[in-house]
This record gives sequence, structure tokens and C-alpha cells, in this order.
Amino acid sequence: MIFWLPLALIAAAVLLASLRLCLPPRPPLARLGLLLALQLAAALLLGLTLFPPLHAVPAGTLLVASAGTTAADLAAVPAAVRLRLPEASALAGVARVPDLATALRQHPGASDLVVVGQGLPARDRDTALPPLRFQAAAAPRGLVELQAPPPLAAGARFEVGTRVQGLPQVRVELLDPAGHRVAIAAPGADGRVRLAASARDAGDVEFALRALDGDGKVLDQLPVPVRVRAVPAPALHLLAGAPGPELKYLQRWAADTGASLQTGISVGGGVQLGDAPQAIDAASLARLDLLLLDERRLAALSSAQRAAIAAAMREGLGVLVRLGGALDGNARRALRDWGLDVRGGEQTATVKLRDADADADAAGDEGNAPATLDIERFDLAFADTGVVPLLHAADGSAIGGWRAVGRGRIGVLPVVDSYTLVLAGHAGAHAELWNHVLATLARPLPASPLAALPAWTWAGERAALCGLPDGTRIEAPDGSTTLLLADPRAGNCSGWWPRQAGWHHVVAGDTRAGVRVIDPADARALHAQATREATLALRGGTGNAATTTLPVPRPRWPWLLGFVLVASLLWWLERRPRPSGGAHAPGSA
Repeated sequence: MIFWLPLALIAAAVLLASLRLCLPPRPPLARLGLLLALQLAAALLLGLTLFPPLHAVPAGTLLVASAGTTAADLAAVPAAVRLRLPEASALAGVARVPDLATALRQHPGASDLVVVGQGLPARDRDTALPPLRFQAAAAPRGLVELQAPPPLAAGARFEVGTRVQGLPQVRVELLDPAGHRVAIAAPGADGRVRLAASARDAGDVEFALRALDGDGKVLDQLPVPVRVRAVPAPALHLLAGAPGPELKYLQRWAADTGASLQTGISVGGGVQLGDAPQAIDAASLARLDLLLLDERRLAALSSAQRAAIAAAMREGLGVLVRLGGALDGNARRALRDWGLDVRGGEQTATVKLRDADADADAAGDEGNAPATLDIERFDLAFADTGVVPLLHAADGSAIGGWRAVGRGRIGVLPVVDSYTLVLAGHAGAHAELWNHVLATLARPLPASPLAALPAWTWAGERAALCGLPDGTRIEAPDGSTTLLLADPRAGNCSGWWPRQAGWHHVVAGDTRAGVRVIDPADARALHAQATREATLALRGGTGNAATTTLPVPRPRWPWLLGFVLVASLLWWLERRPRPSGGAHAPGSA
């Protein structure tokens, strides 16, 4: 249809023009014949300009050198034409082209494309390509992956993942924004390593990953963007059947996190310590984010209170049952009514939560062995296989569990003495434990319109940002603003080409979120590996170069020049004064 439509329009134009010439007053026959012939010639030349004839040319191999290509790499691949991209270093006898699309236009007969080096940059990966072969150069050495954490709440524990390639006998350390080491580990057999730390105050901060050799020399490093959200202070209500050190340190943790905490601790004889007693009803529970009960207060709940808590959970309330002793029958029935059928829970055992971060907690600088974080838990199990572990021990076993109830969640934490972490000098680990429990079970926050933003992207390359509200803009570090326009035909995604490295802030109404833009020069191994993998994903076909031919359009300019000359002659003849007598000249009938 695309081919025939312009030809049909040209034919219709010639037909109408010919009819106009043939209507009275007509020019003399000789003049009329000349005009009709020139119109036909102009139409033919215009058609050949739009669709020039094809001719067969030998099909050959086009070799394109990318970054990291050496003369030996080129010599190893036979090719009819050799070119280099701007990222490749100067090579003898190899012409430079600004991009891959230019190379393909200059050599349309290429049936086989061979890319040598580290691969095609993002600029060239969207080009329509012939069958591509990728002769990869030596793999980059260093930190070649970066798994940054998702947006966090203040105080939450997070993990950073990376992979070391080509660097044997190294250690990877994680530094906080002040440059202090917070974690260090040796990569596994596959080169992968995960390091953990804690978020602090709300805001966008930058940690750093560094690969160190045996002498402590830095071999490679990466920036790690950590985005800590400012969230409203959670409202907590703590109900316990007896006082104890666990409650003391829970109250201290709540004060440190800025949470609003109401307490009610029974001491017997109808006496309750803490704040003024509050009714457990729909109105009071609707104001809470998390309700904390121990096993005694759980067993003492009335049927109406249990029903009110169940209804509040369906509306989003989080409930945590903290075990300080064995569960009795009433407590088990209450949990069963809420969807948690528990087994066991009569015996306790010590379990290692994890190794303490030596540099952060205690003894790394003095050369002592890392301390361990030991806690005591009940041997509690769940009959429902759909229960999700609340925490994990160092050996991977589950500590407690939770499940969803409507929009809310119910969880059980069978830990007896988390406060001993503070007494052992690991207050940070104690805060991380309870921050994780709070983040898991508390009433969910409203979804952010910017929740799907990537943690980082590359400077100088296009990034696709999807699902953003209308009017979203990006503020660069220099203060300039870019308005994003979503394309509904591309999944409501917006294209963004950041030029500056650093933190950029995406703004949608009153909501802001950060995206760290990384300069490829600051993460050479990571960028080279990403380029390499993206090019490997494009390769396909083996190519068949030297002996075949390809149909290629002839040049258009001769046909265009002929059309211009004929059209000019037509214009001149039609405006040239006619001989006297016009249509009444002899032989004009």
C-alpha cells in the first residue's frame, strides 16, 4: 500500500493535467503533444526518484570497532570494510564514523555486521541491524554489578549486592556517607557478595562499595544510592501482662524512632501502669498503625475485643503478638481465629541472629573476632504453609511469622530477650530488628506515585521512566528543570536523557524522589559490563558474506535532477505566450 499510493497520486495528477490541456481552448497539436510527453516524463522521473531501481552489489562483512578494540582484534576477523566508533581508540587504516547508523548507510551492501571490543553503546543499540556477530574483548575487571536497595524508612536495615569479576583474592567493603566502613566480606565462588547496613535520617545519601586487595589497596569502587523516605511517625499501642526489661527497651526504641507509643502494663489486682487505659474498639484501633500484645494480654481479650481487632486488621491495622512465655489455650484460639494456627512454643532455645558487623559494633579495628548476635526464642511453628517468616536466623531458619488479614497483617514474634542485644552493646541490631518488624506489620502507607523509579541510571544515556503522573518534572543538580512527557503508545513511559552526574529529583505534585545519575567514568567496569551484556543480547545469525549479492537502490539524485529540468521546461512552455489565433489556429481542431 505504501508503494502504490504515491504512484497512484502521480498518475491521477498526470491524468487531470492532460484532460485540462485537451479541453478548449487547446494548444496546437504539436505543442499539445510536447506538453503531454513532458508531463509523462516528469511523472516517470518523479516515480524513479521516490523508488529508484535496484542493482545487485556484492554482500560483504562490515567490521565495527568499539571501545577496547586492539589491532590484533581487528586482524582476527576478515572483513571487506573496517570502521571504528568514536569510543574506539585510533587504529591504523580504520576510518572513524560518528555512529553505527552512519556506517550502515555508507555501506548498504553489508550482509554481516561484526562488532569487536566491549560492545555497542546505548546510542547504537536501537539501530535496525543486519545479522550481528559480537567478538567480545577481554571481560572488564572490577565491580560489574550494582543492586541498590529500594526506598527505605529511617532506621531500616538494607542490603547492597555486587559481583566481582577478574579480581581474585579481594574483599568488598561498604562505606557510609562519612567514609566509615560499615560492612566487609569476601565474594563467593561466583564473585557475588551482599553487604548490609542501616539507614539513618530521611534523605538521599550515597554509600560506597570498594574492592580491596590483600594489602588494602582500592582496586575499584562504586557509588551506592540509598534513598531514605520521610514517613509519618507511626502510632503504636503496647499492651503487656507484666512489666519487664523487654518493655523498657521497646519503649526506648519507640522514642528513638519518633513513634507515638501508648502503653498499658498490668501488674495485677486491676492496676495498670503506663498511659490512661483506652478502649479496644473500632474508633481507637482506627488511629493505630501497630498493636503490640504479649501472650498474657492476648489470652485476656474478650470476644468483643477480638472481633474489633479482627475488623481493624481487615481495614489495615497491624498486630504483633510478642511471646514472653508459653501460649495458653485462649491465646492459641485467638490466633487461630485471626488465621494463625500455631504449634509448639513450650521450649526455648538460643539462636544466632547474625554476625555483628565488626567495624560498626565492636572489635574490627582491634583485631578481635566478630561478635555474634544471640537471642532466645520459643520453638514455635505454624500449621499453615502460607505463613511468611517474620525474621531469619543466621542459619536461614524462620523466627516467627505473619500473614495478611484483609488489608492488615497479624504476626507472632517468639523472641524472649531482644533487649539483651542492647546490653551486649548492639543497640543498632536491636533497633534494626524492631524496625523490620514495624515495617513488615504496620498499617501500610499510601502508595507513592514515584515508587517505581529506578535507584540509578547512566549519565548521557536514555532512561525510560514509566507510570508517572502528568506534569512530572526532574530537577537537576544545577537547578535546571526538565518536564517529562509520557508516550501512551509506549506504556505511558517518558524518555529522559540526563547529562549531569549526581542526584536528580523527580517531582510529582508534593511528592519528591531521588535518582542517582552515575557518570560512566566513575564506574568503568560496571558500565563496560552493562554495554557488553546489552550487545550480547542483540547478536544473532552467523552472516554469509563474500559470495552473495544484495539488491540495493541506485542513487536518487540523477532522477531528481531530471525531474527538476523537465518540470522547469513544462513550467516555461505553459507560461510562454501562445501564437496569435490560439485555439483557432490551423490544425488545432
